[in-house]
Amino acid sequence: MQKLLILLSLLLVTGCSTAPAPMEFPVSPMMATAYSGGAMTITWKALKDQTYTIYYTDAPQGKLPGWKPLPQANRLLGEGKQITISDTISADSKRRYMLLTGDEKPY
Repeated sequence: MQKLLILLSLLLVTGCSTAPAPMEFPVSPMMATAYSGGAMTITWKALKDQTYTIYYTDAPQGKLPGWKPLPQANRLLGEGKQITISDTISADSKRRYMLLTGDEKPY
């Protein structure tokens, strides 16, 4: 019994001392991206009366992303058809995007 308590104590102490892993979000399966001529084009099928916000990050993979709303794609109202927006970026940009609906936030 005493050994079990020691093991549990060690697990608790060890578990509390590790830093949390940065949150990662997969690319949204609802959107398509294409880069051409200095701009990233982002397209998705928007449901009628649903709001959408695209968040972006320039943080490299494995780092805390620090997602921010893309100004031109913040709380867009869907009309039941495709929405396409453009974001001007350099060809070597590592910018990533995430599409969320309603009042969803990245964190």
